[in-house]
Amino acid sequence: MTSPFTLAALLALLAPTAPAAPTAPTAANAPTAGSISGVVVNASQQSTPAGGAEVVLRVRLDGQWVIAAEGIADDQGRFVFDDIPVDAGYIYLPGANRDGVHYPAARVSLTPQTPHARVNLAIHETVADPNPLLLRRHEISIHPEADAIRVTEKLLIENPGLKTYVGQPQREGARATTLRLSIPSNFRRATFHKEFYGRQFTLLRGGLVTDIPWTPGQRELAFTYVLPNNDQTRVWQRPLDLPCDQLRIKVFSETPEEISCNLSLATSQTSGVVTFESTGQTIPADQVIRLQLDGRPFSLATHGRWLALAVLLVLILATGLIRTRFRRRDRSQIGDREVAIAPKQAA
Repeated sequence: MTSPFTLAALLALLAPTAPAAPTAPTAANAPTAGSISGVVVNASQQSTPAGGAEVVLRVRLDGQWVIAAEGIADDQGRFVFDDIPVDAGYIYLPGANRDGVHYPAARVSLTPQTPHARVNLAIHETVADPNPLLLRRHEISIHPEADAIRVTEKLLIENPGLKTYVGQPQREGARATTLRLSIPSNFRRATFHKEFYGRQFTLLRGGLVTDIPWTPGQRELAFTYVLPNNDQTRVWQRPLDLPCDQLRIKVFSETPEEISCNLSLATSQTSGVVTFESTGQTIPADQVIRLQLDGRPFSLATHGRWLALAVLLVLILATGLIRTRFRRRDRSQIGDREVAIAPKQAA
């Protein structure tokens, strides 16, 4: 393992300390040395010891995780980081690596009362193809507003296997893709509810993609995006990213009777909200969900120029009609006067 004195020296350099008068070392004030040890196991192979695994110990300093020590587990998967400074202000994070994926364990804090900690680290083998991910639950909330349509999606994604899914690049030299969120390409902005996911997704060909390794188990992914509210067809649609067990769409509207969807109408409805849901069968990936939105809120900002143009046209037409009417009346009065005068002239 990395020399314990390297770890102690790193913490001494990075941690701010106040100057103190030199004192003679005694047993009472001698610093307590702690340790973190354990075993690395292969969770893809019934938790058998993972001999030769890379082990890393991080420490949190100034809000950042800094690598404090690293090494290799022995043939039995055993590792130990010793002579670690014991201080309640230090938080340690042991972890292990395999195939470029890091697997952190629980955070550890050492105190003079508990200077030693034992943790087990679990790593997984990886798979690039086929994609094992499933959507156990997909909830979509749609809020039509005056100038925008605000959409919130919550996805419960599961990797049911025993291996970490890492995906594969679509072309040589490109990053691997593990998940693509095929939201409408005309979205204005997208905000993830957890900062971690916000840092991991990038915009590619109108969609959001990531190369996050998906370890076995479930994760919840939630995000909100905004669409412009100026589509004359009033249609929201998007294909499903993964096979989906349960899909539910809620549309918040004052005219729910005008909204339709290619999903079934839910049996239970709430005032001001229309709910559609899947019927119990798994929906295949890439199936397009289509929602017809009618009766959108009127926006003066969106329709003001058209309203002004319409008013102008009405005024022009009204002015023309008024002028035509007055001209006809004037001509009628002139004709009457001519008829009244003419007999006198003839006489």
